[in-house]
Amino acid sequence: MSISVRRIAAAAAVLALALAGAPGAAHADPPTISVTYAGDFGTVFTNPERGFHNRYEIVNDPSVNDYASNTIPGFNPDQLDRTFARAKADGDTLIHSYVHLDKYQTSDLPQALLDNLGTGLAAVRAQGMKIVLRFAYVWDGYSAVTEPQMERHIDQLAPVLAANADVIMHLEAGFFGAWGEWHESPYTASSDESQAPVRYRLVKKLLSSTPASIPVAIRYPIFNYEFAQRTTPPPGCTLPDNCLLTTQDFDRLGFHDDCFLADSADMGTYDQNSWLGWFDVSVKKQWVYDMATSSGGNKIVGGETCNSSGANDTAGVNAQYELSHQHWTEINEDYAPVNIDIWKQAGLAASGTDPAETLFTRIKRKLGYRLRLVDATYTAQATAGAPFTFAAHLANDGYAGIIKPRPVYLVFDDGTHRYNVPLAGIDARTWRPGAVTVPAQTVTLPAMAAGTYRLALWLPDQAEGLRANPAYSVRLANTGTWDAAKGYNVLTGAISVGTCTANCEPPGGGTDTTPPSAPTGLASPGQTSSSISLSWNAATDNVGVTGYRVFRNGTQVGTPTGTSFTDTGLTAGSYTYTVKAADAAGNLSPASAPLTATIAAPPPPPVGLVLDNFDGTPAYPSAAQNDLGKWTGGNCFLNGGGSGVVSGGALALQYNNCGWFGSDVATDLSAYTYLVVRIKGASGGEQTHFNLSLGGVTKVFGDYTLDGGGHPALTTAYQDIKIPMAANGISRTSPAQLAMGFWYGGNGTITIDSIAFQ
Repeated sequence: MSISVRRIAAAAAVLALALAGAPGAAHADPPTISVTYAGDFGTVFTNPERGFHNRYEIVNDPSVNDYASNTIPGFNPDQLDRTFARAKADGDTLIHSYVHLDKYQTSDLPQALLDNLGTGLAAVRAQGMKIVLRFAYVWDGYSAVTEPQMERHIDQLAPVLAANADVIMHLEAGFFGAWGEWHESPYTASSDESQAPVRYRLVKKLLSSTPASIPVAIRYPIFNYEFAQRTTPPPGCTLPDNCLLTTQDFDRLGFHDDCFLADSADMGTYDQNSWLGWFDVSVKKQWVYDMATSSGGNKIVGGETCNSSGANDTAGVNAQYELSHQHWTEINEDYAPVNIDIWKQAGLAASGTDPAETLFTRIKRKLGYRLRLVDATYTAQATAGAPFTFAAHLANDGYAGIIKPRPVYLVFDDGTHRYNVPLAGIDARTWRPGAVTVPAQTVTLPAMAAGTYRLALWLPDQAEGLRANPAYSVRLANTGTWDAAKGYNVLTGAISVGTCTANCEPPGGGTDTTPPSAPTGLASPGQTSSSISLSWNAATDNVGVTGYRVFRNGTQVGTPTGTSFTDTGLTAGSYTYTVKAADAAGNLSPASAPLTATIAAPPPPPVGLVLDNFDGTPAYPSAAQNDLGKWTGGNCFLNGGGSGVVSGGALALQYNNCGWFGSDVATDLSAYTYLVVRIKGASGGEQTHFNLSLGGVTKVFGDYTLDGGGHPALTTAYQDIKIPMAANGISRTSPAQLAMGFWYGGNGTITIDSIAFQ
């Protein structure tokens, strides 16, 4: 590296101020030093969240995954290895796994599968890797699993995905058709407009049920285009945001091509017709070339080749062009050999900064990001508690930018003390291929012990739980800068940090002792059965807020840099949260106003004779059977294609002066006294919106008489409405069918957890 000290301009400024008698002469900016760094243009080295991936079976229990058994053709026991030795030997940091749901097309996922998936993801974390997941109901064949069943499975999977979001690189949208690849299904004909709402709803369900940190890759560009054209909610949808994809949703949507270079259209990837019109292959490819997030970053692009190489070439021209123009981040190293072998045998001449190498090596180096530090300018001598300035120029020699949020820190480390100073104004996702400028950032250093430090640039994972593992930190493509043990890039081995004196005080005072303001507006926008999401308004500070401390019941549980946090791994109960803001000097604000959020205990299972508990077995409405094995169904509702939607173990019926639900009883109920409906309303008061018929009696639900003379009244919380059958004239010997009709002028949503007789 070479060094130049920029002292002349600083000295001239001080002299000019002194000659002018300026009172602030002593506070002139301190001199800076500029360093240039040698690039590493040829070494293949690992980096997180990019590169070739290897395929594994992350669910390794054959009792819940038939594909983890040697009875399946093509089974390889190596795919069950949770040390991922093959991937590590290949120098890869990503693995890919299908989660096979073939056995559960009409039933709930068993807890054993969910638990095994969780332990598999824990193994990914333990090995310092990340995973790409795809859920599929069939391998090579047709799949017609109902939309409610898929939504039920997403609800079951959501807590596992949320708890392990730190090691999930991204999801491939999956669920539909052969291999979860969005063909060979009744929902993925791009030419059929009637199928479009189903795929839109499924993607919205997947996005709204998983953390925002997880991108979702769509198989075909035409569907990403189709999603972007929708401006009105699809029918029958009760998902958040009026069921429309938000800017954040679109930022998460990427593309996976599973037949890269198979032929001129990548084996159907670019040449399907659409109900929106015909678009040439070149037009669809341009959509992929132009994909970008709202903040200017690249979207996730990945996938695999397939068993055809019609558009591959031994000179590597097509591969290099498409990988660089489409901004690929990852691709399968295991499939298909017909193409991977071409890449391994193709010798490329040196070009630009790329050395002579095989095409495979060049792809291995350049998939995703490859960030190279060109030069850095920073304050020549640091002072504790004083401003410190940093600026840099980089080059991204890779095919894409960093995909997921990632903080950037300056690190001062003397071997005994380490201070991580956040550069809060930098978004590394905007460092796209080509030249990158990091504008000058001025931060206030914390209170530090005086001495000589290493100064380093640290880009750790966004998940705080992974930051202690250097495998999750970004290595720059420079020689002599990477500290593999610490996971940071050394800018200089020796920078002096002095004790603050009167001449190094920041404007307005010596060391910063002013705490930030207390965060306001603490709220919980959502809860699951095991997590609580929090958000708040940003605090202010005289220098700048660097992060927040989140406290649950008085114990610190998180240190996010932004104004949101999700507390995971919780059980049913009430939790009280406060948030404090922090600045670079270590000052903490007063606590925010407390917020108490509650995770409701799951309702107890119904007792007595259960007509239906809507747990997904049998699947509603596809099985057309209730828990007595009798017929059930619905029509004219706004959700679930007219039948209503079973999700989370309950039946949601959305109506607008239309809707009918029926469930055959046809069983002697003489041994039972009560009809018990566990029910809630979206707004409360919906008991006047529908009638209920049973055993020859039809009444508006709110007109039934309860013990003591009262009448049913729905609230927004579940309650067991116990209707005495004899007292209301219901024939228990000939109950026939229980039916509900929604033709009373009301609109809204009711949710039924169970119907039973006691």
